[in-house]
Parts: sequence; C-alpha cells; structure tokens
Amino acid sequence: MRIKSSVLKSSILFIFFLLTLLMQLIFKCNALLTEKFYSTGLYPYIAKVLSSASVRVPFSLGDAFYVSLILLLLAGLVLLALRKIGFGRFLIRVLQTIALVYVLFYWLWGFNYYRQSAHQRLHLNKSPTNDSIFIRNFIYVIEQTNYYYSPQTQFKPAITDALIEASYKSKSAYLGYEYPMGRNRTKRITFSDFFAKATILGYYGPFFNETHVNKHLTAWDIPVVTAHEKSHRLGITSEAEAGFYGWLICVNSKDDFISYAGWLYVLDYFIYQSRGIKNRKELIAKIRPEVLGDMSVRNAHWRSWRNEKIDDVTTKVNDAYLKSNNIQKGIDDYNDVVQLIIDFLEGEQSAESG
Repeated sequence: MRIKSSVLKSSILFIFFLLTLLMQLIFKCNALLTEKFYSTGLYPYIAKVLSSASVRVPFSLGDAFYVSLILLLLAGLVLLALRKIGFGRFLIRVLQTIALVYVLFYWLWGFNYYRQSAHQRLHLNKSPTNDSIFIRNFIYVIEQTNYYYSPQTQFKPAITDALIEASYKSKSAYLGYEYPMGRNRTKRITFSDFFAKATILGYYGPFFNETHVNKHLTAWDIPVVTAHEKSHRLGITSEAEAGFYGWLICVNSKDDFISYAGWLYVLDYFIYQSRGIKNRKELIAKIRPEVLGDMSVRNAHWRSWRNEKIDDVTTKVNDAYLKSNNIQKGIDDYNDVVQLIIDFLEGEQSAESG
C-alpha cells in the first residue's frame, strides 16, 4: 500500500506543527532551557546558515517572501472566484501555508522569545524606581550627549556598518555571543516610503536572518537603528533589549559621531520619561543648544513623513504581534530601554566604587 505524496507531506507538516506548539509550551515554562538548548545552542548555527545565503543577495529575500505569500493568496482567491478550485481545497492550502510559516518562524528565530531576560543574561540588578536615581542618570546622559556632540558633517555613511560591526565584536564577550554568528549585510526596506509613513525605521527578517533599515533615516538614526536591528540577528527579541544593545554598541564605538548618535537616541527617551519630574525644565536647560537643534530637525523629519492612519494601524498590529509572542507590554516594551540603561549604569558605578 502506497501513501499519496500529498497526504505524506500534509502529515509531516502536521507533526512539525504539533512539535512546534509543544516546544513553545516547554520553552515558555523554562527560560534557562530555551537559553541553553536554542538561543545559544541551536540558533547560532541556524543564523550562520541563513545569513550565508541572504548575504549573497543585494535585495531583501524576506520582503520577496512576504510579497510571494500575498500573490499566492490573491491567485488562490481568483481561482476560487473562477470556480477552478473548491472552497475546501482552498481553505486547506491556506491553513497549510499558515502552519508552514508558523513552524518556520519559530524554528528559525521565534523561540528566542522565551529565552532569559537581559537582566539574567548580563547579571544586571534592577534599580529601585525613584526620582533621585532617574535624575542622576538623566544628568549623566545629558553630560555624555553634550560631550560627544558631533556635527552632522562628521557622519561617515560608507564605513558606519563596519564600525558598528567592530563595536559588536569588541562587546561580544560581555554580551555573551560568539562573533560574528554568520555574515551580515544590512539591506534597505523595499517599501521604505510606506514604512516611513508608519514611522518604522527598521525591522528584522527572521526567515532569512536579514537586517533592514529605512532609506529615509537621518544621519543620527542610521547608526542606532542599524545596531538595533543587528541585535535581533543575535536572538534578541525584546525591543527594549534591542534598544539597549543599539545604545551600548554605539556609545562604545571608536567613532565620535556614532557615540553621539547613541547618546542622542537615549536622551530622547529620558526626556520623554521625565514628564513627571518637577525640575524637568532645569534639567533640559542643561542640554547643549546644538543637541536640541539636532533633536528638533530629526523630529521634524519624521513628523513630515508620518501618516496618522497608517501609523495607528501598524502600531496596533505590532502591539498585538509582540503580546502574542511573550512580550507582555506589547508596544510599550520599547520604553523599558530607559530602565535597562539605568540598571547598567548603576551597575557600572557600583563596580567602580566597589
């Protein structure tokens, strides 16, 4: 008795789908197991294989993959409308495709959502939440931003990617990964105009281990967004942690403009988080006029691109996506970068005083 090829393929896919669900349940209950077995065990090999293929192609394989899925769906709907296929067969194909994408997503990258937090991996102690600690670190961030201020003319776009890679290499021991974990080629978002209207500056493509940046980034955005997206290649899923990595990599660069971009990036977050501080105006007055000017130009740039309706829809989609993948705060996870940076700086200060 011979089993039909289509039945065999469906059975294998169903088994892998169930296995993926089982692994999710196991990993969700044991972050240490996820860290050892997948994030620092299996995933680095997956990243190397995927990146060795995607680095050879100048355009985004991930974007091409998404477009292909949409075209296949549209083709299926046309065939359904023309009665070339039955609804049952169409529905089965759709469910099979969803299951396949689901399985690929988690095995190629998504299980990292269940790994240990940055506090556990980097042995960071969580600082108490009070105004005095926040203000002390806010002042430090202001001082560092003022110190590293560099005019836009010092930006070196041709070598920025290489400088960020060098910084990632120098911090690999502290951050706990084997550099370079495959080859990397930062690519432009295919539909940059649309994503600029949604104020999406970059994203990571998990199916081909690709980092993407928007072609409309300002000079101050390019280093941080590039470093942020590269962190996802290392299995970093939390946006707060990716923001922390982006900041840490930039401020430890040997290039002054990249360091300045890193401090400028986090200064914006501290200003936002300082809304309830009584002496907020006095603190902001300490910022160099040139720095405030750069922030004003950058913010005006993104306001000119933003489309409120598109931004609102993509924000809701991103929020739902993050919450469905073990990021409980959803879109608000981005703001936790301030807490991570404070905890890191407090730890550095304690180590120096100790």
